[in-house]
Amino acid sequence: MGLNHRLLFGAAIFLLSVGVSSETINDYALWNIKSDPSETRWIQIREFQRMEGEEIFHIDVYSRENGDMQELAMRLADHIAIEREALLNSIGQPVDTGVPERVAYDKAVTRWMKTPAAQREICRRPVQRCLDPVFAAE
Repeated sequence: MGLNHRLLFGAAIFLLSVGVSSETINDYALWNIKSDPSETRWIQIREFQRMEGEEIFHIDVYSRENGDMQELAMRLADHIAIEREALLNSIGQPVDTGVPERVAYDKAVTRWMKTPAAQREICRRPVQRCLDPVFAAE
């Protein structure tokens, strides 16, 4: 294979990998995140927006003890605004367990939107490190 063909092939692979990454986030709203072995934690992507050229995802975070499907999920964060790269560094596999109730999320995101733009917190590291320290797991 000549140099031009290799360059074109490499560019095509790069474009495919970038496209798959974007599609994956948009195709699934529920993702597991790193947690203690005794529990399962996941995020639910509620909304997406562009702010000053940056992709921001609005999520809430949940936890449930492993094997306890009867127990309601515990909400660890009502709302976290997180930038795309931090979200990608946080998520593992898509999951099926969601939490349809959005009242707490809606209140929290409304508070966030009413905060002056310069004071709005945006998570720029893995979501586990942006949780309240009481719940955070390193």
